[in-house]
Amino acid sequence: MKRVFHIPKKWTVGFIFIVYLIVMVLILFWASQLLTLVSTENFIRKPLLLILSLIFPLALLGIAGIAFMRVVAQRRSGVPGSRLRLHLIGSFALTVAATAIPIGILASMFLKMAIGFWLAPENGRALNAGEQLEVAYYRDAQDRLKAVAESDYLADLLKRQKLTDIWQKLLDVAPFVNAFQVVGVDGVWTVGNSQLFFQSEDLNDYQSDGPLPRRIIDGRTILSWQHQFGNSRMILSTQLPANFEQGTRDIALASDNWKRYENMERNLIAALLAFGLFLSGPFVLLAFLAAMAMSERIIRPLVTLGEATGKISEGDFSFRAMSPRDDALGFLSESFNQMISELEESRTQILQDEKVTTWQIIAQKLAHELRNPLTPIKLSAQWIQRKAAESSLDNETLQKSTKLILQEVDGLDKLLQDFRDFAGEGAPQLSDLSLKLIFDEMIDRFSTVNPSVTWRHIAEVDELRVQGDPLQIRQVLVNLLQNSIEAGATTVTIQGSMILRGRVPYVRMMIRDNGEGIAADRTASVFQPYESTRERGTGLGLAVVQRIIYNHSGRIWFESEPGSETVFYIELPSEAQK
Repeated sequence: MKRVFHIPKKWTVGFIFIVYLIVMVLILFWASQLLTLVSTENFIRKPLLLILSLIFPLALLGIAGIAFMRVVAQRRSGVPGSRLRLHLIGSFALTVAATAIPIGILASMFLKMAIGFWLAPENGRALNAGEQLEVAYYRDAQDRLKAVAESDYLADLLKRQKLTDIWQKLLDVAPFVNAFQVVGVDGVWTVGNSQLFFQSEDLNDYQSDGPLPRRIIDGRTILSWQHQFGNSRMILSTQLPANFEQGTRDIALASDNWKRYENMERNLIAALLAFGLFLSGPFVLLAFLAAMAMSERIIRPLVTLGEATGKISEGDFSFRAMSPRDDALGFLSESFNQMISELEESRTQILQDEKVTTWQIIAQKLAHELRNPLTPIKLSAQWIQRKAAESSLDNETLQKSTKLILQEVDGLDKLLQDFRDFAGEGAPQLSDLSLKLIFDEMIDRFSTVNPSVTWRHIAEVDELRVQGDPLQIRQVLVNLLQNSIEAGATTVTIQGSMILRGRVPYVRMMIRDNGEGIAADRTASVFQPYESTRERGTGLGLAVVQRIIYNHSGRIWFESEPGSETVFYIELPSEAQK
């Protein structure tokens, strides 16, 4: 029977879950690298990631395709269970595809819509307007400082008013001014926010009229304007709104990013498509592995039942369908095993009935076999008695008659001995035996008596051990080897090997000879008592062998080609049967 494609037992749900976690970690890492390159405009400059993101899922899909083709090839080869497995995998794949394709389409539409909202033209116009407003506000603040500093009003105040009155009147017309400094020959006069004043040592660096360098104090932007008035210089300073500088940078950065993303919109969509392909490959493979694992768990007990029915059809009622404890279809194996047990009980009852019938036939044949030698014995005894009564009993007549009587008595003794062996002496006395030693003993024994025969011993393993009765096992071999000699064999081979029947180890013995073979019309009656083609044979040898093997919980059968060879097979359990 061809073997079905087997997923190792370690490919369980836990193993697939671990593979899923590993793939997810790789996907997240790969996605972060991919999107980082896209956001930094290195996607086109570094095509290696794009190539790898295409090769990796294609490779995984290729592996899944190869595995699927193996299942298809098994289906074409007629492997048991492959057709059902193919249907299960196809159904699972269609279910996954029917679920994943709509989700993928919706996700693609959502991403495309999100990119469209993100890179909408009105967003770009709004960012540009924000930048323009920021620049306009900045320039307006400087222009207002310049207008006040160079105004005639301020010059007139400096000429006519005291310095203590100038600040209040300046605030009345220019409330945006936060600090006012006058630097003259007599020193520096300051009024307003003291944090905005220039230090004396800094004033030497700025001598010309116009805007002074922009300053950042406590996170706020400070603008200043200097104007020469006679022998003095006046400096006006103003504070821009809080976070003006940070807001300006944020607007500028957002505007630059928007322009960059707008220019690479096609590249971004291509990157997302590549990532989608990269994402689909591993999950299709995982779905395929899950389908393989599930189909294996479903098909395994069915294939086991198929093998079991094959064994039963061959007459092996000891085979049992084994299934794991957590197998969801284990009830099939349990029901099948229960059915086989019931069939075996029925078979045992039939065999018992046949045994009774056989013993009845044996009794009739035994009576016939006992009656045959009694007639010449009786005639010989009567002949001796008559000659003695006539006083004419000579030595020659006496020797001839007694020889005939003893010959028939020996035949009766041999018949009774074989019958005693066939009837048995109770259960075998089991012990641990080395068949290799017994094989060597038998070959030494028969090769001495039959030196013209070639004797061979083939040992496929170093040791063959069984639980058996040593005397009865030797009797089995003696009967089979003696049959080979009587069949005219010139080469006899004894071979031993180990096999498994279910989970039980068995020793298989093969006795092969090149004798005359067994005729096809006798194959059904070979093991029946008193079935023999030998002139002086009792017909109980093979019947005794079969009974001994049966009492050892074993089985025996043969294959024969008349005129070529005959092979007897014997299987005995290597461990004690409970």
